Amino acid sequence: MAGKKIGILGTGAYLPEAVLTNFDLEKMVDTTDAWIVERSGVRERRIAAPEEDAATMGVAAAKQALEKSGIAPEQINYIVLGTNTPAYFYPAGAIRIQEELGLGGKAAGFDVQAGCSGFNYALYVAERLVADSEKYALVIGSDVCSRFTDWSDRATCLLFGDGAGAVVIGPSQRNRILASFIASSLNDKLYCETEFNRDVSPFLPQQSHTERHFLQMDGREIFKFAVNAVKASIPRILEMAGLEAKDLDYLIIHQGNYRILEAGAKFARVPMDKVFVNIHKYGNTSAASVPIALHEALEENRIKDGDRVLLISFGAGATWGASLVQWGK
Repeated sequence: MAGKKIGILGTGAYLPEAVLTNFDLEKMVDTTDAWIVERSGVRERRIAAPEEDAATMGVAAAKQALEKSGIAPEQINYIVLGTNTPAYFYPAGAIRIQEELGLGGKAAGFDVQAGCSGFNYALYVAERLVADSEKYALVIGSDVCSRFTDWSDRATCLLFGDGAGAVVIGPSQRNRILASFIASSLNDKLYCETEFNRDVSPFLPQQSHTERHFLQMDGREIFKFAVNAVKASIPRILEMAGLEAKDLDYLIIHQGNYRILEAGAKFARVPMDKVFVNIHKYGNTSAASVPIALHEALEENRIKDGDRVLLISFGAGATWGASLVQWGK
């Protein structure tokens, strides 16, 4: 991509305090801890408090990313929020975050809805917004999946949790984004249908408030899609960067299922100790998954100077995307 070299300047994450374990789920649905762990790798997940939502969690992650980056809030020109679970259709969650950061009228904020690929999509857009300028962007992935999940549906409720992650990007010779892409193709095997206005519109049949607003998923088909998305993303991003699989040092893959992480590592010929895993702690946090994992990997010193780090996500839509980052100088 033409323009200045853009890098990730700082990262942040926020996880709600409340923990819902598999043993808690055993009391809610017909399942067991062993069954959940075997099929997904999830052991527990975080649940947002009543007063929390995608924007409030995004604020917490954003403040940490700003502090880590050394960039003052007033230097931020764009705020791009990837979310699938907004508290409001409008105003956008990004604008609410902007206001909490004291940037009303001083930055442009908007939301991106792209399933679990929301962060990669937001990063792709923000990278291009700042590429030809001395500007900075705050990129956030934040989702409150617990409020769109049917907690009586064993097929879905075991997978999801809440959280937020954020990065600051801008001109930099460090942590440079070498290549990135986003892609999509219609797939209705994971969806969440809105009931917006159905109860009151004279132009639609009357609807009772039923399961329609909960997410629906064909787990087997989504698993196959996710594995294929990872397999397609790796050679595509390597070709864009002019690299080979052996040049990859670390993988951060959307934490959708532990078996998908294993499949991705095998295809990339990367050992599992070079693949970050936190799905056991948080489950699938949707658009927040990749930035939370990146932040934790850095905090745990898993990523070293010179590492080429691949960020991959896939989600409902279907969407998928990847960014390759050269960490350090």
